[in-house]
Amino acid sequence: MKRALWLFSGFGGRLVLPALAVALAIAALWWILLDRLHREERLLDLTAHEKTAVVARLVEEHAVSTFRRVDDLLLDLIANTERNRAMRLDSRRAFEEGLVVGVRVYDAAGLLTMGGGRATFQGAITDRDEFRVARDSAPRGLVIGIPYASSETHDLIIPVSRRLENADGTFAGIAVADLPVESFVRYYRVLGMPPDGAAALLRSDGIIIARNAGMNAASSRDPANSELWQAIRQRPVGHMRMISPIDGVERITAFRSSPDYPVIAVVGESVETVFGPWRDNARLYIGWAVATTVVILLFFIAFIVELQWRRHTDRALRVRNRALAWSNDGIMIADATQPGMPIVYVNPALEQLLGAPVSALMGSGALTALERATNDRAALQPLRDAIVVGRDARVELTRPGLVEDGADPQGPRCLELSASPVRDHDNRLVSLIATVRDISEHKRAQAALTEARREADVANVAKSKFLAAASHDLRQPVQSLMLLMEVLSTRVSDGMTRNVLGTMDRALGALKMLLDGLLDVSRLEAGAVVPEVTVFPLQEVMERVAANSRSVAVQKGLILHIVPSSVHVRSDPMLLGRILQNLVENALRYTDKGRILIGCRRRGDMLRIEVWDTGIGIPADQQEDIFQEFVQVGNPSRNRDRGLGLGLAVVRRLSAMLDHQVRVRSTPGEGSVFTVEVPIADAPAAKTVPAPLAPLPAFATTVLVIEDDGIVREGLRAMLEEWGYIVLAAESCSEALDLAHRGPAPDLIVADYRLRDGRTGTEAIREVRLALGRILPGILVTGDTAPARAQEAEAGNFRVMHKPVIAADLRRAVAEALEPLLRERQTVA
Repeated sequence: MKRALWLFSGFGGRLVLPALAVALAIAALWWILLDRLHREERLLDLTAHEKTAVVARLVEEHAVSTFRRVDDLLLDLIANTERNRAMRLDSRRAFEEGLVVGVRVYDAAGLLTMGGGRATFQGAITDRDEFRVARDSAPRGLVIGIPYASSETHDLIIPVSRRLENADGTFAGIAVADLPVESFVRYYRVLGMPPDGAAALLRSDGIIIARNAGMNAASSRDPANSELWQAIRQRPVGHMRMISPIDGVERITAFRSSPDYPVIAVVGESVETVFGPWRDNARLYIGWAVATTVVILLFFIAFIVELQWRRHTDRALRVRNRALAWSNDGIMIADATQPGMPIVYVNPALEQLLGAPVSALMGSGALTALERATNDRAALQPLRDAIVVGRDARVELTRPGLVEDGADPQGPRCLELSASPVRDHDNRLVSLIATVRDISEHKRAQAALTEARREADVANVAKSKFLAAASHDLRQPVQSLMLLMEVLSTRVSDGMTRNVLGTMDRALGALKMLLDGLLDVSRLEAGAVVPEVTVFPLQEVMERVAANSRSVAVQKGLILHIVPSSVHVRSDPMLLGRILQNLVENALRYTDKGRILIGCRRRGDMLRIEVWDTGIGIPADQQEDIFQEFVQVGNPSRNRDRGLGLGLAVVRRLSAMLDHQVRVRSTPGEGSVFTVEVPIADAPAAKTVPAPLAPLPAFATTVLVIEDDGIVREGLRAMLEEWGYIVLAAESCSEALDLAHRGPAPDLIVADYRLRDGRTGTEAIREVRLALGRILPGILVTGDTAPARAQEAEAGNFRVMHKPVIAADLRRAVAEALEPLLRERQTVA
């Protein structure tokens, strides 16, 4: 009811008549257009019906005329045959005009008894329609056979036959006249049919015997239950629209059944030919009508918008004035066309911020009022310069403290002034709009944030120093316990004692896993890991990850497969390797059978590295939680053999640091897919490989151990000797050089990273190599997990193992380092 009242009153009432006029105009336009298109369509349809009917009648008349002349020829031939009289065929008009190219006479057994003209047919006649129908049905008129290909010219021939009878009326044979299909096709070509029009002559059983388009030797038959055939059965003459079963073209088809001979004339004109131009014009008309309708509606909408804009202008002005009055920011408008730029509008907030009443501000100069409030002329100089060049300006002002209501004086207030000069079309300055905001609280908060950031930086530095110490000092005793455990396990044969040692070994393994995870997470949170992004081949990282994990896969009976990749990527090779290593280890823990696959897919300029497994899978509601610390799926009993829930937490932090997106797709019971997206880069220019310093010496099994911690050094010595190696143990770099000179010459160096006198294991390996004049294989055992250690190892061509090191891993690493020397010894032998 309210809407109805609005429609006929006020603004709504002014729109009723224009809306009715527009609706009537659009309705009239479309009614006229659609009526015209409908009448044109009916006219085209009637014209097509008349045209096809005329052509169908011509086709029928031509067929009747042709078969009548052939029938006369056959009747003469039969009469002469019965009287045993000769007949000159070449003088007959049907032969002269090429209507008939040959005649044949067959006896009741299907043997050829007489022939004239071209020998067009050479096969057996008894299986042909023209013979079988005449023999079995005793027709009174012509029998039209199925067209066949001439054995001489390969032209299509229509055989037309009549029955020969004995005196008692029994079957005596047939007389056949051969009509070339081309004589019908030539006539159809002069009928003026369009290119996609169709004219065809059918037998009464639906077999096509002539057609204006090409025909195959095997004539086609319209299905007996087809739409056309049903219509022909109902009436001898008619029209219909149908899709041709021969060429699939929709046509307006006219058909006529001949009353004299068993033939049907069918003529069709393509619907596209008849209605194509009309449809194109109809689209133009409809497009024109749509465009006209849109233009009318746009004009009407513009009219409504204009009325609405005028209606709301006054309301907007009132709302704006109220908003300006209630704004917390001070607003000032000055007239720049008057001398001194007097203030013409201020809101209550500006009065409070500047500490001056409205009466004192109105009419006074804008710059004068600001200078009076702040007592700082120099601070307003950027505003003066901005007004001269006509650009926006932003300055910060300090207003002295005020005494309010007899209280103590307030501290200085910091104000932010933003001013915007307004110019007219002639680029003349006409006004100045300025806003003043109190930013005192913001300044105090900013100062407090700066102090908090400084304290956080100090704490971060302290945390980094603690982590550096913890990474080494916490790992040293664990490493000693693991080495001594390995030595002790080889010397104990008592079953119960070995069970206790096994339990202690598993406990130390869990302690090592927890220590590695906690230190890695702590270092990442403290920002102690700084990525060093370079361009490198991804295949090297993938092979390193596979080499570290293949032994675990073999122990569990799993297949670990890598799809080779030749792509170079841009990332930190050590941190990316750590991400992939953690993902593969996670897959190994939760996969009991099947396989693990590492492969890559290109996605534009990004490369998606995928780790597939056939493990237990992850429920959809837990796929985000698994990247949190100590969260595990399918391990409610906290079995330490399946990790501690820190590997994926490290993956999340490393991927965020490298800006590599990590996703997971998983189906419980079927497996999971973890993906890491890294940017693809062009391969760097090839670098020349320096020649080796010296040829590889003969194989020996002497291992030089450099470790400043006595317990760890003795544990390493005992364990390596237990494995059958000769061990030279040194606690410093200088002692290692002395042992290397005195002999026997070491074949492998196992060094701790942090040594006495501020030296490092990297320096010790390098100096021993220089002292011996050859590149010895080296293994750096360290509790420092910083990426710089791995980079030093890569540059120095030695391996890094992080404490605490498992004895089996160290034994395998020593064997792999000495493997080249073993192969050389076997070659020399």
